[in-house]
Amino acid sequence: MANVMKFHHVPRLLKLALPIILSTSAITVMQIIDAIVLSRHSSEAMAAIGPAGMAVILFQGFLFGTAGYAGTFVAHCHGRGDEQGVHAATWLGIYTSLAAGIAALVFAWPIAQLFLLAGHAPLVAQAERSYFLVCMTCSFFPVFGSALTGWLSGIGRPVIVTGVTFVSFAINALLAWGLVLGELGMPRLGITGAALATVSAQAMAAFIYLLLFVRAGGFGNATARRLDRQEFRRFLSLAMPMGLRISGELAAWTLFLVVVGRLGTVELAASSIAFRINGAAFFPALGLGQATSILVGHARGAGNDGEVPAIAWQALAVCEVWMLAMAALFATASEPLMTVFAGSGPESASIIATGSLLMKFVACYCLFDAANIMIGCVLAAAGDTQWLARTFFVCTAVFLALLWLLDWIRPDLVAEWTLATLFVFATAVIWSLRFRSGKWGQIRVLRGAAELST
Repeated sequence: MANVMKFHHVPRLLKLALPIILSTSAITVMQIIDAIVLSRHSSEAMAAIGPAGMAVILFQGFLFGTAGYAGTFVAHCHGRGDEQGVHAATWLGIYTSLAAGIAALVFAWPIAQLFLLAGHAPLVAQAERSYFLVCMTCSFFPVFGSALTGWLSGIGRPVIVTGVTFVSFAINALLAWGLVLGELGMPRLGITGAALATVSAQAMAAFIYLLLFVRAGGFGNATARRLDRQEFRRFLSLAMPMGLRISGELAAWTLFLVVVGRLGTVELAASSIAFRINGAAFFPALGLGQATSILVGHARGAGNDGEVPAIAWQALAVCEVWMLAMAALFATASEPLMTVFAGSGPESASIIATGSLLMKFVACYCLFDAANIMIGCVLAAAGDTQWLARTFFVCTAVFLALLWLLDWIRPDLVAEWTLATLFVFATAVIWSLRFRSGKWGQIRVLRGAAELST
């Protein structure tokens, strides 16, 4: 415990986390710009972007969660000084992204039709389907980018990721303004334009990452490029549960928005905006969690398992400070925040009033979400992905069953958001107990790593 309280890992953590936080925050700004632009287009588009965007990330979450887990293998290899292993681990992510892109092309259209069955207003459902179809068919770009982002982050070079992220952010912002509203001589495409802007930015980022990997010799390394089927199966046995857990979490929140949408367009729009504002707290915390994962990977790769608890608890303390600050902002400035995104339509006043109430719930669950993010990242970096996936699916099943009962017996916005907050609290407690048990220390990410452990 004394080692934990020294906070000697914090300077190293913050140095690594800052560029990652800037990257994840740029993603938030990108989403916020999309929301603001869409609010100028129509309330239907504003309502649709929430469930459609969540659904895109739901399916892509599994794909880039699986491919991106190559970064954990990279971090472990980098920690034990295995440069050949770093390139080989990156190729595991690349092969996964190729398979993922093909699968997304096959399933994009049939899945998109499900929005027409969700019970939302017809114009909202059509907008949801259009956005999802464009983004899903182009899934290869963000998944491939995720694999190579894992490579750069795993070797401790997140500054490059930040630079690429800001380039893609600028492209997205420019195209969103032009394609959604018909500015800059571009056609007015509404929410479809927002989707095209997003995938164009993702494609450019993927191309830049490809050039960087080629320059680093990753494509010229024939030994690393050769597919080791045994290692690939081992990789997937750890990476797919990670992807499934990400998708499971996103599925829970997507279905939550679908259920809320049954209460009305105002409730759906307010909830969608609340989630987007929450991104201002969530994505920097996620960046901190990713930096913590890198430190854990380096420590375990070098055989220094004894350092992991100190890294985890010190990172959690830093994250809680951030979440406390954001919770205070959300609780005290909820109305001004909602006003920014509510637009100027006839339902804007109702969206602001409803959203201001929901921001109090967001402020509350932010405090618990810190443990969800940080401890979840630590467990994943340690290789405990199978337990995370199994446990989360049980928790999610309970949450969704209770949500369905609420919607059937007594549909109510406050009751549904209260249940969501309790769900976040429960998973935070369970993750923390698992980490304290120390069972993650029995799992080896790399073959032949057992003898390095101390």
